[in-house]
Amino acid sequence: MKFKPKEVRLKNGISCILRSPGPEDAAALLLAMKTASEETNYLARYPDEIDITIPQEQQFLHNCLKSRKDLMICAFVHGILVGSAGINPIALHQRYAHRASFGISICRDYWGLGIGSHLLSALISGAKEIGYEQLELEVVSENQRAVALYRKFGFEAYGTREHAFKYRDGTYASESLMMLRL
Repeated sequence: MKFKPKEVRLKNGISCILRSPGPEDAAALLLAMKTASEETNYLARYPDEIDITIPQEQQFLHNCLKSRKDLMICAFVHGILVGSAGINPIALHQRYAHRASFGISICRDYWGLGIGSHLLSALISGAKEIGYEQLELEVVSENQRAVALYRKFGFEAYGTREHAFKYRDGTYASESLMMLRL
């Protein structure tokens, strides 16, 4: 699904454009994914595990724009892709058709400016437009900023997955399972 571009004002007064990325944004999106993965331990992959090629990402973005069930929205500040968020169906089977999973990442230099709130608000609207009835996510339990953002938008925790992440240093992190009924 394609998101109609929208301009929002960040907490520092700077303009931010929210829009669906197209194939032409593949390199910038991969760079932002790698950057965000370097800056936090709360994302699913280490930067060196992001081995998607630009043509693969271009195809993924093309398919996302054509999809009636997937939605990706990126945040651009001064033309630079600084964050992304997306929803995808839990599964394509009819019994799961009402559920979507949610993910978000923002480059550290842009934390605290309201980008997460703008992206999440836009995704919730998009999820309703698609026809989803609930959004689901997993968040590292100690990621208090993210948990607070999700709670602000009405997400509720419904469980914990212990030892969900195992870091390279041998330590573990738990995930909180959260859901928003739309």
